[in-house]
Amino acid sequence: MKKSALVLALCLAFSATSADAATKKPTPTPTAKASVKASPKATVKPKPTAKPTSKATSKPTVKSTAPTTAKPTASAEPTVSAKPKPKPKPKPKPRKKIRLTPSPKPKWPPVDFEFESGIYAKVPTSKELVSVISAKTNLASQVKACSEFVCGAVQVAAETGCVWWEVNSQVLSKEGVILGDLRTISTPSAVKEIKTILLISPEPIETLEYISNIEVICHQDPRPEGASAATYTKVVE
Repeated sequence: MKKSALVLALCLAFSATSADAATKKPTPTPTAKASVKASPKATVKPKPTAKPTSKATSKPTVKSTAPTTAKPTASAEPTVSAKPKPKPKPKPKPRKKIRLTPSPKPKWPPVDFEFESGIYAKVPTSKELVSVISAKTNLASQVKACSEFVCGAVQVAAETGCVWWEVNSQVLSKEGVILGDLRTISTPSAVKEIKTILLISPEPIETLEYISNIEVICHQDPRPEGASAATYTKVVE
């Protein structure tokens, strides 16, 4: 089997009083009328009596138009600006419809897998593993442990499907020294289903440890009761 180091990015709104100047009509000059009456009366008396009566009445009649009070012409009422009409709220843009297309079925037989007796196995690259983990929520929760402990991964498939999978592997130091044996048990897989299994050891990461010497077993019999999902046996130095 190929050796692979698991590298994961664990981060994921006028009033214009136009008072007309007082219109003043020209005042006519006063007119004077004088009436003179002379009525001499002579009686046959020894003494002539002459009573010249002179009556002159001069009553000037003055007619003047008093300046009329200036009446303001119809003042233009102040214009009241109409309240601005509220701007119509923008209509929400219709959401784009997202069409979900089912993932294409994997090609069979799977490419670059090692094959033996109807079983396929492959150690994925870091890029392939990240792609798988982003699509599988259960793997994303498990991979958090790989920031502290030595981890590996393997992809498996079987033509007939498996009731349960058993993966035996070893944890090695950067010098290739075996630190311990890891046995991982995983859930079933359907016919021709490609399944990714994380191999999580309790060995803490110190330098460049890795998992190798991977062996996969497809079981068709029921899984033993009480079997642990992961068993690690440390090699005694």
